[in-house]
Amino acid sequence: MIINKRYKSLIEAVLCSFALMVFSFFVHYGFPFRLISVAALIVPAYFFSKNLHSLSDLKNVIGKSASFKITILFCTAGFLLGILLAIIYRWDLEISLFPKSIHLFVIVAALIGCIEELVFRGLIQDYVKSINAPFSILFSTISHTGYKCCLFLSPIISSDIDIGFLALWTFIAGIIFGTIKHFSKSIMPSLIAHALFDILVYTEYVYAPWWVW
Repeated sequence: MIINKRYKSLIEAVLCSFALMVFSFFVHYGFPFRLISVAALIVPAYFFSKNLHSLSDLKNVIGKSASFKITILFCTAGFLLGILLAIIYRWDLEISLFPKSIHLFVIVAALIGCIEELVFRGLIQDYVKSINAPFSILFSTISHTGYKCCLFLSPIISSDIDIGFLALWTFIAGIIFGTIKHFSKSIMPSLIAHALFDILVYTEYVYAPWWVW
């Protein structure tokens, strides 16, 4: 029974991950191909809603730390980690280490980071955690990395984004965020880190970049 439940959860996680990659690959196409992207969202929407029947189910996804002190400790670590990763990222791009201006798009950027954490570290990582912790962290990281890369792999898009660079950064951040989520037993530290990273990276954007669908 336990084996069947684990197998079922893994299948659902794989289907959700694949559907999200299909969504990100086709989202920039025009009609009628964009319908494929919209239809793909039905899969994760179905499985996520099936496993979220009440507020208590949502609390289980968000997670609870062993104590308030542990929550504060990991959230502080997430805050510092978000700043550090953003500085390293900006340094690698050879731009100023800290933003020189701030625009309203930063709000959208932060929300995108929060939603990605809830989906990949919250729901998908939670799906497969019964197999074992390292696998759940790796699986959610590969899922998130695949989703990100598919946004830029579509042949309809002409982009100078280095896919290898994007994949490496997303994978490294995913492993770190997933590990923090596992040990803190809460989505909040990784959510703070991801949101802050996106804020510091995109705060100078006046308008949303093309990949923000």
